[in-house]
Amino acid sequence: MNAFRRSLRGLVSKLALFYLLLALPTLLVVETVVMSWEFQGFLAGVKSGSLNRAAARGASELESLWPHMRLGTQPDSLAMSTWLEGWLLRLQQPKGGLTPDESYILLELREPALAAAIIDKDSRIVSLARGLATWQPDMPTEDEISAARLVTNRLPQVLAGRENDYSIQRVLVPLIGPGGDTLGFLFVELRVPTPWRHLMIDASVESPVIFAFLIVFGLASSIFLAAWVTRRLRRIERAASAWSRGDFSNRINDHARDEIGGLSDMLDRMALDLRSLLRSRSQLAALAERQRLARDLHDTVKQKAFALNMQLATARRTLGDAAGAERLEPAQRLTQQIQQELGLILDELRASDAELPFAERLRVRANDWAHTSGASLGFAIDDVPSLAPAVEDTLLRIVDEALSNVLRHSAAQHVDLSLRRTAERVILVIADNGTGISADVQGGMGLRNMRERIEALPRGRFEFDSTPGQGTRVTLSFNIEET
Repeated sequence: MNAFRRSLRGLVSKLALFYLLLALPTLLVVETVVMSWEFQGFLAGVKSGSLNRAAARGASELESLWPHMRLGTQPDSLAMSTWLEGWLLRLQQPKGGLTPDESYILLELREPALAAAIIDKDSRIVSLARGLATWQPDMPTEDEISAARLVTNRLPQVLAGRENDYSIQRVLVPLIGPGGDTLGFLFVELRVPTPWRHLMIDASVESPVIFAFLIVFGLASSIFLAAWVTRRLRRIERAASAWSRGDFSNRINDHARDEIGGLSDMLDRMALDLRSLLRSRSQLAALAERQRLARDLHDTVKQKAFALNMQLATARRTLGDAAGAERLEPAQRLTQQIQQELGLILDELRASDAELPFAERLRVRANDWAHTSGASLGFAIDDVPSLAPAVEDTLLRIVDEALSNVLRHSAAQHVDLSLRRTAERVILVIADNGTGISADVQGGMGLRNMRERIEALPRGRFEFDSTPGQGTRVTLSFNIEET
């Protein structure tokens, strides 16, 4: 249950919820704007006369077919109904329909938008075509038909419509025979919903499909992205947990070139630095404790053993050849042995140069040189990972040689020594403010030895820059090989 609750509060759920909360309102706004724009264009086309022109073309076609749609003296209602339904379908086509640019909107409506009727000259409805049985078209009144009879040409008569939830346009076209007599009338009614009603009520199946696709796509995308991200974050979490327990052997090893990959690389380097720092501090703490014990033994036990030896020697001289004096000699030898063994123990406890971390050994060497030369010394030393003993000895020999050159040739009053780490490389710089080294000295054996030593290290590089009167700068760099 706790894991399930944690997953609900996790990144996957948050991304999915954020995507849905952002995408659903965006879809509503976009579809509303698009549908409003389309409907406005469609209604503008209708008001500019597209429905009148379509009705006039239909009336002309029907007039040419009128003689073939009769059974004797009576109209053939079946033939007229067939033609009327086909004509309405043609009006709803996106190309060549009611409005060539926007008539595809009619296909998106759940309910049909066009109804038509053929009325004979006696005002009887011969055929009625409507897509919905519950739709009752607003048929022309007697007055409207009478007004249309007075028209001697085929001009469509725009009848009064109405505006509520639907925008209704009504057109009545007289059918004129070859002799100029009225054959009947073609009536067309257009009913389209307002954009808001179309979006919320009269929308076709397209909108639910879009909503369903959006939900599925949003959830799938969120789960995919979050799983790809959280998998890498969990790797960072496991590594951090191991580091908190003091196990710095665990690595993230995320080599992607994105932000998480860059963060993982920085954390890996930080773990390496922390391990080196903790190791150095542990070594320094152990050395400090050994020195404290050595001081305590030297100031207490060794001094008392020395005093005891002196007292035994004094007592032996005082007794001379008296009885029992010979027994003091073994005690005096035993005391001397105690002093010698204490001296050996103290020598082992005292920290040697080789036991110090490399940065501390470098600092001690530089300080000793500064005391000898009298020059001031500037330090900028970072903690670096543990190096192989051979590598540390090589660097110390190079530093000794460089400082010796400064003392012999440069007459510098100040030397800057910096040790830093950049990515996977260690960079050591020794720079002085002395007189510089001439060209003939730059090719000496000491410089050749330094170059050969550093180039023997992994991707080692030796740089020497010296100008007479402007000092000398020696730069050593090599790749870290963790040990």
